[in-house]
Amino acid sequence: MAIDGYFAHNRLINLDSDTLEGALGELLASFPRSLNLDRGALLHHLLLREKSIPTYLGNGIAIPHLRIPLRRPCMLAVGRCPNGLRAEGQPEYGDARLLFLILFDESYGGYLQILSNLARIFHDPQRAALLTRNQPLHKLYAVLHDQFRAPEAPNDATSAPGQDQRALRLFLRESYHLSQRVGCSSVLIFADAVVGWFAFGHNFHGMKRILVTERQPDEMHTNCQVDHVLTVSNYSPHRLVQAHSAILLALSRNLLQVDEKVCCIGGPRGGNRFDCLLIVNVAEEYRALLNARRGLIPKDVRPEVFERLVAIAHEIAMEGREGRPIGAMFVIGNHERIKDHYRALVLNPFHGYPRQERNILNPFMAETIKEFALLDGAFIVDGDGVLEAAGAMIHATEQDVALPGGLGTRHASAATFSRAHDCLIAVISQSNGQVSLFRNGQMLSLAGKVLG
Repeated sequence: MAIDGYFAHNRLINLDSDTLEGALGELLASFPRSLNLDRGALLHHLLLREKSIPTYLGNGIAIPHLRIPLRRPCMLAVGRCPNGLRAEGQPEYGDARLLFLILFDESYGGYLQILSNLARIFHDPQRAALLTRNQPLHKLYAVLHDQFRAPEAPNDATSAPGQDQRALRLFLRESYHLSQRVGCSSVLIFADAVVGWFAFGHNFHGMKRILVTERQPDEMHTNCQVDHVLTVSNYSPHRLVQAHSAILLALSRNLLQVDEKVCCIGGPRGGNRFDCLLIVNVAEEYRALLNARRGLIPKDVRPEVFERLVAIAHEIAMEGREGRPIGAMFVIGNHERIKDHYRALVLNPFHGYPRQERNILNPFMAETIKEFALLDGAFIVDGDGVLEAAGAMIHATEQDVALPGGLGTRHASAATFSRAHDCLIAVISQSNGQVSLFRNGQMLSLAGKVLG
């Protein structure tokens, strides 16, 4: 996210107040008077929102925000509070060091994606430390722009800072030759393995070049000479799982076709080198899903919702809850088609909340989802990401599905329900942390291959 158009020097301030209410008031006062904002009403709504869904992300950073009539996509003000803030009933703000106050235009549809991207950046302890350390305001302003602007491509189109350029050129050249010999038509380059950006794409002329990254600079297409940028979450430290998840997302966005062979190039995240080459035959790897009567994901499920669902599932699988592993199930599809095929086991914890506040694309929902994952039953998610229910029991009819041995009732229910209804189901195994997707009664393990 480039912030140049939404942010100005005079909206980066040292806060005088030691309370959350006072700090938000100071930030609102920094916006231009020409906007004719009702600052009192905005402050009231901000405080109400913070009480219902706190926007403190951890690592010293909070992102309070509102949607209002603004006549521009968004505006941003940043306040620094080196000693933290007092907020009644919210002790976590005592650890806050920076407040990013964002006003979104109420008609702007990309606000959840911006919040999600910011949360992904601020969850990185190293990046958060760069922003929250003690430094003059003008240096903090420069750091903010460095963090959010698109970096320029170096003059040497095959160089990356600190990397053995000869080894890099050799690896990319041989990867290209091998991919040509085996008939690959596309290449996925996992760019977060390398520190800094450089022109990956010129090494793979004649192939579809897809850059896979957690970052999302605005000028990535031009700087790296690639055809597409695929922004994904870091699902897992395992390379095969990362490649598998990226290919699934590329298929859901129609960036890859079912008859392709794909070359995947990666390395350890931040390790500043490429050391892994994987050739994937899409049709063979995903035959059970792609030959079924429906597509990979339901047609009314947004790709970014699918991506976020898989990311949250992996986070739950890796982190567990309260020191122990947990199992969970997510059913995603058109709610109108499946609402008559599940019933609540507990009072619906999402009932009555505005749709945007219970959307899984909202980064502040992640901890809430993980907390409710302790409940028995499934999460029901509409295709646009809205959480409709938690702790639900799905009505799985008797159907003949083949599953590997050792799997429990969650997996069996997911297989039969996904065959009977046009939905996609993610299941987290409590015993081994395995994340599996179910579609059309088929099971796809994100550890590597299609089962069933």
